[in-house]
Amino acid sequence: MKICLINPPWLVKKGNIWRQIRSIMPPLGLLYLASSLEKENIEVYILDFQANFSSWEQIENTVKLQEYEFYGITSTTPIINNSYRISKIIKKHYPNSKVIFGGVHVTALPEEALGEKSIDFVIRGEGENSLLELMKGTPFENIPGLSYRKEDKFYHIKPDGLISDLDSLPFPAFHKINLKLYKPAFGAYKNLPAINMMATRGCLGKCTFCNSANIQLRKRSAENIFSEMKILANEYGIREIQFYDDTFTVYHDNIDKLCDLLITNKIKITWCCFARTDCVTQGLLNKMKRAGCHQVMYGIETVDAGILKNIKKNINSNNNIKAIEMAKKAGITVRCTFMFGNPGETPKTIDDTIRYSIQLDPDIALYNITTPYPGTEMFNWAEKNEYLVTKDWADYDLSYPVMQLPTISMDMLNRKYKQAFRDFYFRPKFMIRRLFRKSFSYRDILVFIEGLKKVWNF
Repeated sequence: MKICLINPPWLVKKGNIWRQIRSIMPPLGLLYLASSLEKENIEVYILDFQANFSSWEQIENTVKLQEYEFYGITSTTPIINNSYRISKIIKKHYPNSKVIFGGVHVTALPEEALGEKSIDFVIRGEGENSLLELMKGTPFENIPGLSYRKEDKFYHIKPDGLISDLDSLPFPAFHKINLKLYKPAFGAYKNLPAINMMATRGCLGKCTFCNSANIQLRKRSAENIFSEMKILANEYGIREIQFYDDTFTVYHDNIDKLCDLLITNKIKITWCCFARTDCVTQGLLNKMKRAGCHQVMYGIETVDAGILKNIKKNINSNNNIKAIEMAKKAGITVRCTFMFGNPGETPKTIDDTIRYSIQLDPDIALYNITTPYPGTEMFNWAEKNEYLVTKDWADYDLSYPVMQLPTISMDMLNRKYKQAFRDFYFRPKFMIRRLFRKSFSYRDILVFIEGLKKVWNF
C-alpha cells in the first residue's frame, strides 16, 4: 500500500505581519503518521507545500506525477480552503483514490469537510492508529475518530483518536523531508539548522480560545525526548530544537531529568520552548539554561483581570512579572505574546495591555488579534451571540478581526493592533538595550523593524 501525505500552503495575505515573522517548520503531525505507517511496511511519500510552494500550477503538476491509493491531507483553519482545493485536484486526476482529512479544523467540523465530494474520510483527533486501521481495511465502526459519509448521511465513530502512551510512537520520519527548506520564527532561534519537537500533547489550561483545552494532557518520558534530540544532533546535524508544546514545563520533574541528561551527556544543542508563567521556578530555569535553553515564550494575553477571567486564563500579573524576571536572571531571553479583541475588550484595556507589555520589557513582544477557531469555547460563544462577521477561514489568521464585539469596533481594534507594535519596538530605550544585550540578535531586531515599516508604513 502507498499513501501520500500533504501539507497545504499557508498563503499569508499582504499586510499581515506574519509574512515577516512566521516560521516554516516540518509538519510534525504528518511525520508522526509517516513513521507509524512505515513501521507497518506502508510506503509513504510527503508533499510539504508550506515549505515548497511557487504556484497552484506547481501543486497540480506535482500531485499528478504519481497516483496513490490513499492521500492524507492536514488541516488547520487558516489553510483549510487550500486543503479543500488540493483534494479537488487529487480527485480530478485520480477519482478512485481515497482522500482522508485530519487536523484540528476537521476534528471540530467533520461534516463541513465531508460535505466536499472530493473528501472520503475524516479522522478526528490523533490519527496514528486510526489511519493505519483505515488503510488495513478495518470495519469503519471499529476505528476511533473516523467520520465518513454514506448515502448522504454522516457517521462519527466515538471517541476521537488518542494515543495514551506517547513513548510508544516511533520518532517523526524526518528522513522523508528536505530539512534545508525549513526556518524558525523571527527571533526564536540561536543556531541553525533548527527543527521542531513535541515533549507533550494537550495542555493543563482551559483557555477558551485554544483547541488544546479539549485535549488530554500527556507527556513523553525524559529519556524518550533525549533520545530523539541525540539522534537529531548526531545523525541530522541539528543544532537547535524548537519545542512547540503548549506548556513545555508543566511536568517539572520530567524536564529536570531531561536537563540532567543533556548536561551529563554534553549534547551540543540549543533549544527554546513555550511555557506558562505559573509553571516555572528559578531553579528549573537555571537548569534549563545550563542544558541549552536560550529562550522561553510566555503567553501573557492581557493585563485586564476581567478579560483573563472571561478567557479562563488563570494567571495573574504577579506571575508574569516574576516569571520574566526569573528567566532573565537565568540568562534566558523572553518572548511574550498578547491578544487584542477578547470578550470584554475596550480601547482602554488594550492601552493598558500595551503599557503593561512595555513595563514587562521582554526581548520580543508579539501581538495578535484574537481569533475564535472552530472547536474552541470562544468560537461557540461568538457564533451563539452572532458576533462572527465571517466564516471565510482564510481570514482566521491572527491579524484580522473576525468578531464584532459590542465593546470595541473592528476598525479601532485594527488601529490598536498596529499601535502596539509601533509603541513597543520604536522606543529608543528598546533599541539601546538590545544593542548591548549579547544574548540576542540585534540584526534580527533591525530586520524586523524594517519589516514593520514596510508592511504598515510606519
